[in-house]
Amino acid sequence: MRGSLKLFSIYGIPVDINATWLIAVVIIAWSLSTGAYPAFFQMWSPQQYWIAGIVTTFLLFASVLAHELGHSFAALAQGLKVRGITLLLFGGVSRIQGKATRPRNEFLIAFAGPAVSLIIGLVLIVWWIKFHPSHEYMVTPLHGIIFFTGWMNILVAGFNLLPGYPMDGGRVLRSVVWGFTGNTRFASKVALRVGRVVFYLLIGWGVWQIFNGDVIGGIWIGLIAWFLMSSARNEQEEQDNSVVIEQDRLGFEIRNIITPMPPMIEHDQLISDVLSDLELTQLMGSIPVSKGGELLGFITGVDLERIPIEQRRKLAIGEITRSESLRFCSRFDSGRDALHAMDKYGVMQLVVMDDGYVFGIVTREGVTKAVQEFPYTTDISQPTDQM
Repeated sequence: MRGSLKLFSIYGIPVDINATWLIAVVIIAWSLSTGAYPAFFQMWSPQQYWIAGIVTTFLLFASVLAHELGHSFAALAQGLKVRGITLLLFGGVSRIQGKATRPRNEFLIAFAGPAVSLIIGLVLIVWWIKFHPSHEYMVTPLHGIIFFTGWMNILVAGFNLLPGYPMDGGRVLRSVVWGFTGNTRFASKVALRVGRVVFYLLIGWGVWQIFNGDVIGGIWIGLIAWFLMSSARNEQEEQDNSVVIEQDRLGFEIRNIITPMPPMIEHDQLISDVLSDLELTQLMGSIPVSKGGELLGFITGVDLERIPIEQRRKLAIGEITRSESLRFCSRFDSGRDALHAMDKYGVMQLVVMDDGYVFGIVTREGVTKAVQEFPYTTDISQPTDQM
């Protein structure tokens, strides 16, 4: 990102600060030192107000960094790459390369940041409730810093979960709509329209604050809403411009990525025996389950490992195989059609069959790999996290 200076790396993730970050530091420190702290704690000296305000400001940005690391680590866990984190005027942004291929993955990435902020906030507020001094004159700047940092983290979590795409809440909404409909473009449209309403409400709130005397707060809220609207508009334009490219990337016929049907497991085999017999590579893929040579459905290694150890010697593999996991497609279907079907039915593979003949299977991993080999890459920035 232009105008940014690299600070350090955390687990290989570069952390930068943008020049606009300095503006935020000055505004937040001044607001805390001259407004918030004097209003809550009236026994301190001016120097103590400024010390508390400056320390809280830097702790707030450390919390935003933790928030962004939540997004980044969740993305890494889903197999995506993180190019870096940048702290800027209105918070922070994680530069995540690639897209979530399932609604569940997008939900986890989007929700991870607010979850981190909420945990930090609750821990600090619980500490304040249990250990804060009983009399106001005994409250020190340290107590005040813990109190304000805790509440500001809770506010950051709550604000970012507003359904204003491309904020975290907007992406959570998008993932939920995507999960119910199986249509990513429709989910994006819903999230963008709801987000537009949220941003207009924020602008109205900012104007109301200005007319009620809180000029700085009203302007700040208005700027955040304007910035988010601009980000949403830019993201929508990028999505519209990439439709043709995306269609090309997923337009290939899946006959080019068919893999042979893996060895089938008989339905009456115990789960413990299957786990001991299968190799690691087999457990990482889709495992077909049959009964007398007739395919019943598929399971995955994750499905097997979720079974409690004490149950594995009692349950047969057929007892946990869902018939709904058996879905078919044609070898002439596109990669886009295959992914849509997998999302719709919640499966990781499709059986490729034409004219009554089974050619093999196509997996989500196979489609994703084919897309990645297409000469086009995406760099998705997780939404700016607001303060």
